[in-house]
Parts: sequence; structure tokens; C-alpha cells
Amino acid sequence: MKKIILYGLFSLFSGLINAQKNKEIYVSTVHEIQNKLNQLKPGDILVLNDGNYKDIKLIVHNSGTKSNPITIKAKNRLKVDFIGDVKVELRGEHIILDGIYFKNGNRNPKEWKTHGPGLVAIYASYNRVTQCAFHAFDQANSAYITTSLTKEGKVPQYCRIDHCSFTEKITFDQVINLNNVTPEDKKKPSVVGIPMYHRIDHCYFSNPKKPGNAGGGIRVGYWRSDYGRCLIDNNVFERQDSEAEIITSKSMENVYYNNTIKNCRGTLNFRHGDKQIAINNFFIGNDEKYEYGGMFVWGSHHIIACNYYQLPTTLGSRGNAALYLNSGAVASEHALFFNSSIINNVFVNNNGYAINFEALAERRKIYCKQKNLKFEQPRDIYLAGNVFVNKKHRDYTFFNIKGIIMNKRNIKWNNNVAFGQDSEITYTKIDGVDIVELNLKGKTDYFNLQSEISNYKLSQFKKELFDIEGIDLDIEKLVNEGIKGKPLSWEDVGPDDLDEIPGTYAKTGKLSLEIQEKFKEVINKRLSTNKKKK
Repeated sequence: MKKIILYGLFSLFSGLINAQKNKEIYVSTVHEIQNKLNQLKPGDILVLNDGNYKDIKLIVHNSGTKSNPITIKAKNRLKVDFIGDVKVELRGEHIILDGIYFKNGNRNPKEWKTHGPGLVAIYASYNRVTQCAFHAFDQANSAYITTSLTKEGKVPQYCRIDHCSFTEKITFDQVINLNNVTPEDKKKPSVVGIPMYHRIDHCYFSNPKKPGNAGGGIRVGYWRSDYGRCLIDNNVFERQDSEAEIITSKSMENVYYNNTIKNCRGTLNFRHGDKQIAINNFFIGNDEKYEYGGMFVWGSHHIIACNYYQLPTTLGSRGNAALYLNSGAVASEHALFFNSSIINNVFVNNNGYAINFEALAERRKIYCKQKNLKFEQPRDIYLAGNVFVNKKHRDYTFFNIKGIIMNKRNIKWNNNVAFGQDSEITYTKIDGVDIVELNLKGKTDYFNLQSEISNYKLSQFKKELFDIEGIDLDIEKLVNEGIKGKPLSWEDVGPDDLDEIPGTYAKTGKLSLEIQEKFKEVINKRLSTNKKKK
């Protein structure tokens, strides 16, 4: 059995079910399930016996309650397989889907589309998908899980997706889409997405690279005016390579806490939406097979704190860095990074800049000229308590700030330390970045580096920090404590009864021959469709 880490955060669905009051209903066929669905009442548990449930349409309209949810679960987790032409819709509230394995699907691709409802579509609030596995399901282009609006425009809230695994998705669209507006309304000024308050935690993501803007791991919202207030925490993204954006955060006030992003050919993106927080995340690579990414940040009023970056390769197309700060125009499609804090982070042996203050600047200049917008470089940034170490790679300075005059951009540095590169490089000219000497001989990991540097104290903050409504994290406390723990692994996340990662991609970066053939079909269909559109 794998170890499940339990945290007292965002404690939806934490009430225990009273077994004496609950009614267990056992079923063994799709027909039996359909007969029982409309009879389910609060507290009922529909137990699926082991076996294959082919072409199942699990559409649940009935609702449970907070203390007595309706539970649909495998008798033995991951011994219940949903295969074939599958559709799951949770349209009632307080429903738990537990322990299902989604594999060997064959949905009709014409009936599914990107940015539409997912294989599992959640239409109502307070629902949970837990301990489920999704593996190379089929060739229909859609997300695996979505929170979706009803026809009346009602937005689901307070849903949770936890301890699931998502592997070898070969089709287009994100793995998980959290929606609070429709694709048609996403840029209308009159439509503002309401807060969702969802949580995604202790999940595992590993999916192959696809051409173009194909859909990454998670999308949170659609546009910068929408509110997210979602918590994405304690997940592992390992070779999550679908596109350049591992996570695309497209709404305001989301928190990314204690995730591990390992050997991923993309970045965690604050793409749209201000006032977001990334705290205690680990961005690491342990090989040089491909170029790997850290964070790319658009927008303003963000907190980037206590994150750890150690990348033996970086993304050349984005400017070779661990942390990219976007140039551009305020509140535009490619919004300028400004008015934000970068606090108590650690950058170790990155084969690129630690921070690129001019990310994609030339491309943004062209865009702003075409749109008649004011182009700017990042400004109004407070950097404090960060540690910069590089003993391996000397082709880059710690900071790419060639085109920025710091006193004119209000970039302030306090209590940062640097070690390992030549004394004549840029950081020696920065007030607030002190050169230190470290004894790193024999050291194999640097996760506790902050506590090991003599005469170095974590920068303590109060005024610059804020909490997010609906998310039970004390941001000030977490920032002031510095980096905690170490990267998570497969053993810490995903379904408890799935002992091995499905498929070959997570370990090798390559698909099995069988999945490769299916993957080629998906790509060729997409390319031919795009040619017809042109």
C-alpha cells in the first residue's frame, strides 16, 4: 500500500460517514447501475463489484448532503474498469466518485471537443473525485475531468479532485479544466467568473508532448477578470510535457502550494489573473534528456515565495531561466509582470538565468506595436531573502537584466545572497545581493540550504503578504518559515492501490509501441483538420 499524506488544508468532505445510517447497494452490471441511480438518497453508497463496465453512462442527478453524501465507489479500488464509450456526469451535489479505473476507452471523437465537458464532467457543487486512475483512455479530444457550467450558467463550486493519477493522455485539451465562464464568454467585459474554491491535491500527472498549444496538465479559469480562489497542492508533475504550460492559471487569487514539478518540458504559468501565490513548490530536473522549465509569470500583485529551482537544462525558446518575468503591456493578453514580491526562494545550479527579467521581450515589443499598446519591462518588484547558487554552469549570469535600469523600474533587493559564479558578473553590482562562501563539498541535495548558510536569516515579512479568501493557509507563516520538506514522489500521491505508474512515459520519456501508434493517429487527424480549416 502506498503512503497517503493527509493535510488539514481546505477540509471539504472531511466529515466521516456513519456506517450505521448508510445503505450499501451492490451492483455488478451497467444495467443494475442504471436501475439504481435515480433511487439514491443522501448517505447511500453504491458499491460496484469488480469487473468491466463497458459503455457506461453514469449520469447522477440526485444529491447528497454535507454529512451524508451519495457515494459511488469500487468495492475494491481500481478493480472496477470503465471502458468503451464512457460518459460520467455529476449533476447533483455532494457526490463522491471513488476508486474507478478509466482505461481502454473508445468514445466517438465527433461527439467530444476540446474546452467542452470532460470524460468526467462535474456540473454541481461539493462533489469529489478521489482515488481514480485515468490512463491513455482513448482518441477523443477532451479533458479527463472538467467542472462545467449548466445550461442555465450555474457554476460549480467547492469541488475536490484528489489522489488520482493521469497518465499518457494522447489527445488534445488539458487533463483537468476548472471553468467558471463558457469559452464563448471568456473575454466579454460584462462576464466575470465567480470564485470556484476548488481543490486539486495529491494527484499524479505524466503525459506526452504534443504539437502546438495542445493542452497541459491543469487550466484554472479562462480570463484575467475571473476569480479562481482554487488551491492546487501536493501534486506531482513528472514528465508532464503536453505543451509549454504545465499549469495555465487563467484567473485571480489561486494558490499553488507544495507541488513537485520534475523533468517537465514546460512551466507553471500565471497566465491571466492577478494576486496569485506560488509557495513551497519544487522545480527540479535529474537528467538532461530535454529542456525543463520552472515558472513563467504574467500580471501583478503576486507572491512567489519559498520555491526551489534546480534545473540542469532550461527552455531555450523562452529565454533559458528558472523564473521568467513577462515583458508586455499592463492588463493585456500578454500582461506585464509588476507590483509583485519574490521572497525566500532558492535557485541552485540552474543551467540558465535564475531570473529572466526580460522574458520574450522582443516578441512582446512586436505584439504591443501591432495592438498599439504601451510596452514595458517588469517593474515594482521586491526581491528579498533569496539564495542564488551556481557551481556547475557558467554560461549564464544569475539575472538577465541587460535592458532594465533598476532604479527607474523600482526593483528593490534586500538580504539576498549569491555564491558560485565569477566575481565580475551582474549580481556584484546590485545592492541587496551579497556574495557569500559556502562549503558544498559532498552535498547531494540542497533543499535545506537556507538553514545551512551561516550569517543568513530568512527575510521576515508581513505587510507585503496576504491570504486568499476560502483557502485555509497562513501565507505569512509559510513564507517566514522558508522552504519546508523535500520533493514529493509517486509514493506520496495518486491512488492508494495503484502500486506502479501505468505505462512507460514517466520513466523513459517514450510511449509504448501500441500507444505510439494511437498517438500518431490523433496527431495526423489534428493536422489534417487544421489544413482543411486553412
